[in-house]
Order: sequence, then C-alpha cells, then structure tokens
Amino acid sequence: MTDPTREEMLAFLESQGCEDEFDREEAVFWFAYSWHGGLWSNLYSALSTSPYTPGPIRNGPEDPFWFELLESEYATNAAAAE
Repeated sequence: MTDPTREEMLAFLESQGCEDEFDREEAVFWFAYSWHGGLWSNLYSALSTSPYTPGPIRNGPEDPFWFELLESEYATNAAAAE
C-alpha cells in the first residue's frame, strides 16, 4: 500500500479521464477514508482537507468506478508487490 497525497490522486484521476471535479473529490475522499494509515499519513491529510462532505447516510461513492481505479493504482499494486 502506498500513501499518495491528495494532489497525486487528483492528478492521477484526471490523467485517466475523470473530468468531473466532484467525481475526483468523491473518489479521493472515499479512498482516503478506506485506506488511511493514521493521523500522520498523506491519506488521512487528504481525508481531513477534502472539500467533499458525504451525506449522513452515505457509506461509499455513488459510482465506485473512480474509487476502484484509485484502489487498483495505489492499493492493489502495492499489495501485490509485497
């Protein structure tokens, strides 16, 4: 598992064709929420500084495509390399 910054994840999603800012922010939020390594990690920082705020009953991204793309880039590849 890598610990990408918010900026790295946003740039990655944009490079993959995610043109909608809301979709990028939502995916980064939920990825950081799911994978952060604690208070001092880049992912925790991305989570706590995110402009995206989910509704009270939301428990994941509305469309998981971009979230899953982040997982495949930063979580799955790193886990396979270990």
